[in-house]
Amino acid sequence: MIPEIILVISIIGIFVIIVRKLPDALKNESAELKPQKAASFWRNPFKTNKKVAAAEEQEAVSLPKTNQEQRQELLSDQVFLTEGDQYLHAGKLKEAERAFLRGVAKNPKNPKLYNRLGAIYLKQDSYRDALEAFEAARDFDSSKASRHYNVALAAWHLKHRSKARKAISQAILLEPNSARYLELKERIENG
Repeated sequence: MIPEIILVISIIGIFVIIVRKLPDALKNESAELKPQKAASFWRNPFKTNKKVAAAEEQEAVSLPKTNQEQRQELLSDQVFLTEGDQYLHAGKLKEAERAFLRGVAKNPKNPKLYNRLGAIYLKQDSYRDALEAFEAARDFDSSKASRHYNVALAAWHLKHRSKARKAISQAILLEPNSARYLELKERIENG
């Protein structure tokens, strides 16, 4: 009788332990099978750019991470800047854009990344996107005349003359002897 009671108590104890551990095991299995929502890397005040928003949405739902994806998370925005520059110099604009957008996801306050994105959009004649990217770069670092020049150039292409005049004036204020800036100012003034 006593061995049977001990056996029943042991079975009940094992059953209780398994039942307590089972929900944790099921949670871990189901988390691996379902798509996971990635944490938002950045909240960008300049998120009106459709391409940046689309890239953020694409990263919002992701499958379980592989070792390669985990390594990419550890990369800094500078690595993506270098990678994007290599693609840009090779003329691979889509790959460069993707690298710069991943860099922006890593560090949304890096003006170089926005500046490079603006350059890509300018080459693609996507002047509205270029203007947004250049304005973001300028807002993060307004001490460089080239940032103001880029805003003026994109605004000029969009026929936003007042915005272009204001930006080129600021660029000339920072670098008064630049022939390139003076030439753009003349083109803006002449229409």
